[in-house]
Amino acid sequence: MKPGREEWYIGIEAGKRFTQISCYHVGQAEPETKSTLAGSELYQIPTAVCKRKQNGKWCIGEEAKKLAEREEGYYANELLSLAFSKKTIFLDVAYPAQELYLIFLRKVLRLALPPQGVEAVTKCIFTLDRITEETPAFVREMAMKLGLKEQQIQIQDHRESFYAYVVFQELTLWKHQVMLFEEEGNGVICRLLSCDPKTRPKVAKVAEAFLGKLPEDKEERDRAFQEMLTQVLAGRVVSSIYLIGDGFEGDWMEDSLKLVCRGRRAFQGKNLYTKGACYAGLLQVHQEEAETVYFCEYKVKEHVSLKVSRQDETFFYPLAEAGCNHHQIGKEIRILLEGEPALELWFQMPGSKEARIESLELSGLLVSEWERSRLKISVSPGQAGCILLHVKDLGLGDLKPGTGLEWEYEIGKEQS
Repeated sequence: MKPGREEWYIGIEAGKRFTQISCYHVGQAEPETKSTLAGSELYQIPTAVCKRKQNGKWCIGEEAKKLAEREEGYYANELLSLAFSKKTIFLDVAYPAQELYLIFLRKVLRLALPPQGVEAVTKCIFTLDRITEETPAFVREMAMKLGLKEQQIQIQDHRESFYAYVVFQELTLWKHQVMLFEEEGNGVICRLLSCDPKTRPKVAKVAEAFLGKLPEDKEERDRAFQEMLTQVLAGRVVSSIYLIGDGFEGDWMEDSLKLVCRGRRAFQGKNLYTKGACYAGLLQVHQEEAETVYFCEYKVKEHVSLKVSRQDETFFYPLAEAGCNHHQIGKEIRILLEGEPALELWFQMPGSKEARIESLELSGLLVSEWERSRLKISVSPGQAGCILLHVKDLGLGDLKPGTGLEWEYEIGKEQS
């Protein structure tokens, strides 16, 4: 699976300390991670801005750091956390943190934009360490202020970016389970990717565990990580292992590295999540070609379809598809209802031939055999993983004015 001729994907790893950005388009073998210094591999851009004292211009990256070190600018860092908390930052004057974060994001986004600008972006995927209840609304607000439209935005966590990165590698690297170890100074996080080979498409999940902190002494650090590896690898068949983060830099891994590489492939780097974000966008756009589907707590677990007819043909109109982000569900359709005042919804797990059917009664709506009602159906995220279905009787203009009746249903409660 490769980007189409007119497709352009941007993956942004939005971190508290650092931000990374990649782009993926036709002609590239893999996503390209961008640096603020042309020709360098300094992919980690501090999530910070600096305002020049001399002329008031804003800058980011290495230029911003150097200005701050020389005390030639007003510097603010860790902007993501401050913007999320709606803090105020005092530089030469007081600034809302969200305003400074937007300045930073605009400059970062320019590194990866297509020549035609924001409008030509197929998907801009934001990947964060965690997706909380408040995260999607915050990221969506920032993204839309950057000029991105709702359909261009995708929001996910690092686990999903890890999954997407791996399934775009050669099959031998994820024939069995895949492990990722991340160490950014606060301890080792282990992520385990498993794909169920019995389903079509293969259902993929990522488990996560915190393994603890590593000692500073080299020998003790090597020994401690070796013990962690021994515990998590016991009884597992692992095809490949990824080591990411500053904590794995240096020459301290000796015995532990031998264990990592024993019978499996190993990789080390820092830009896996931003590249994985690009791949995830491609998977979303071309999901009908995908051999895998990823599930986690913010994913819709079943295909939800509405049984409808057009002329003499009966088919199923998708309201939400398995694997899509629950926090980004949004659809509005209009239908003509005839016959019984009810909607027939079909629920189906990926790869299953069986379907569960629910009939939603539109109480109070009177529909005769020779009449029709025009309904508006809106689909949006509900609470606790449910899908909210809002139905309104629009009527047929002067011929048959709408009753003003409205119905609301929570569906998919089994997903919570």
